[in-house]
Amino acid sequence: MTANTATSEENLLGKGGQPHEPSTPTSDTEVGGGTPTELSEIFFVDNSRRKQSIKIQVKLCPEGVYLRRETDEDDHIYEQLIRIDDIIGSRYGPRLKKRARGGLNSCRNPNVPGQEADPEPDSDNSAYLYIYAYLKKEKPLRRVQTLRILRFRSSNDYGVNLQTAELWHHTIRRHKRGNGSSSPADCGKQLLILLNPKSGSGKGRELFQKQVAPLLTEAEVQYDLQITTHPQYAKEFVRTRRDLLERYSGIVVASGDGLFYEVLNGLMERMDWRRACRELPLGIIPCGSGNGLAKSVAHHCNEPYEPKPILHATLTCMAGKSTPMDVVRVELAPRDKHFVMYSFLSVGWGLIADIDIESERLRSIGAQRFTLWAIKRLIGLRSYKGRLSYLLAKGKKEPPVEAAKEAREMPAESDQPKRPSTAVAIRSSLPLNAGEFHDLPEEEEVEEVEEEAVLDGEQFADAISLDRSVYRQHADSWHSAMSRRTAYYSLGGPSMRSNRSRMSISQRIEAANAEFAERVPTGTIPGLQMPLPSSEGWICEDGDFVMVHAAYTTHLSSDVFFAPESRLDDGLIYLVIIRSGVSRHQLLNFMLSLNTGTHLPIGEDPFIKVVPCRAFRIEPSSSDGILVVDGERVEYGPIQAEVMPGLINVMTTSGQ
Repeated sequence: MTANTATSEENLLGKGGQPHEPSTPTSDTEVGGGTPTELSEIFFVDNSRRKQSIKIQVKLCPEGVYLRRETDEDDHIYEQLIRIDDIIGSRYGPRLKKRARGGLNSCRNPNVPGQEADPEPDSDNSAYLYIYAYLKKEKPLRRVQTLRILRFRSSNDYGVNLQTAELWHHTIRRHKRGNGSSSPADCGKQLLILLNPKSGSGKGRELFQKQVAPLLTEAEVQYDLQITTHPQYAKEFVRTRRDLLERYSGIVVASGDGLFYEVLNGLMERMDWRRACRELPLGIIPCGSGNGLAKSVAHHCNEPYEPKPILHATLTCMAGKSTPMDVVRVELAPRDKHFVMYSFLSVGWGLIADIDIESERLRSIGAQRFTLWAIKRLIGLRSYKGRLSYLLAKGKKEPPVEAAKEAREMPAESDQPKRPSTAVAIRSSLPLNAGEFHDLPEEEEVEEVEEEAVLDGEQFADAISLDRSVYRQHADSWHSAMSRRTAYYSLGGPSMRSNRSRMSISQRIEAANAEFAERVPTGTIPGLQMPLPSSEGWICEDGDFVMVHAAYTTHLSSDVFFAPESRLDDGLIYLVIIRSGVSRHQLLNFMLSLNTGTHLPIGEDPFIKVVPCRAFRIEPSSSDGILVVDGERVEYGPIQAEVMPGLINVMTTSGQ
């Protein structure tokens, strides 16, 4: 850790305030039961070059911590602000064993010459405040690890000094809460962390204890660490845990996108899924190989990702803020079976899905497997016959090219290409009521771990890699074209209608809402076995496709910037369509540009387009091919998906 103190290297210079009385720190008006809004104190730092101490004024206010110092040479004032958002936590008490160099000293009496340079007595009555911060810097975008140590010794009584340090500590926490941040400690709950020890090439445990646990300790975050021991462990844990909402303030996945998928689908199978999705924000720390969501969240928050993705994602999860995020309901019907699952990343058919899954046999060579298999697939280019149907987003035209133009530094303008001759445009008359999810109001402490502590290996059970190739029959069984209102009145069946006939109108509504709240969200589009109505604006395309890939986050992985226009909660699915007939040269440029987000065509293109939609359906004509959902292979067959806007909340640094 970098121990940054008030030295000339930090440019913390300035004409400090006048020395104050030694009894208590200067404070402004107190609010909310005694906690001041502003604290100010004079500190000194030893300067061996000048053989004297440097005086610094430190002021704590709602904006953060100001450090102010002046120089004698040029009579300039220099100051630094540590923003309250950049402070992750603080600790107070006696001097820590692993104390960083050059703490700021609050002297007993700065009016006495030489007093500030006195050596420490044998019995140190000082109290210390450790402020942990990660300063956000631009150009390049990064976080700088910073530690400020304030030493309080304005009294010979350690208890008095400790009270002063404690006051500063609680004032910092109060200002963070006032800035919209909340921590598990504020609500008396723990943070649930689910860790796959096999993630990160089998180094998940080591990555957590070395990079994540120290940050949690600095931020005083109490957490419950659960280690996955078998496939579907995380899903079953969140699905069956009765005290999930009462005990935990949020859920953090320390793995790749696969474990996040398990947690999401486990939540959606709970009877109280609506409340769980509303009250439990989800976070992700990229300890795995597929890290599309972590990169998308960093992009959304304008936070750095490389070169320390685990550090930056952990800071995001500890920021205490959240943002709504869309979820996509996916329905499959392979071989007369039926499955419903919930996706947060993408659905793929064709080229990218083929490369992702078929290159698994080359996993031993690392990320280069994708490049090698992409070359193989371009040489032996495949196309798939089938029907693609999609429901355009309101006010959108196909294709959206603004992001592609911005990436190429070209003026933004909207181009509308001609549709292929096989496309059938159906006039829109009824809106898709996606996203109208409402709910009625519903009626252990973890031992702190020191930074130098090493987690006991016996706490971790061996686990095998998570596998999602086996489906669980989902409880959702409504697959008709009825609207939600029609489904609402058909919930109870004949016997329930008989009981309701003896109720008042308000009692009937309350009973029906209670029943509806216990059901998983239903589709607002026709079931996969039913034809698409001609009155709802569906566009259908028949033909041969090289690829159809739907994304609802900006990144499919840390280096694939697939949907530049996407936002976490925009209620849109970005459908990238590549039709047969595209040249290998154009496909090669498409693949090479994926990491920069410049792969989308600028204007009209007869073979490649991207369509913002609310729902889509893929009906392959053959029985041979690959389909992926969130990067994992699913059984091949008809598939459809629709967006459910803002269904869950994800941890971010800039909440809504």
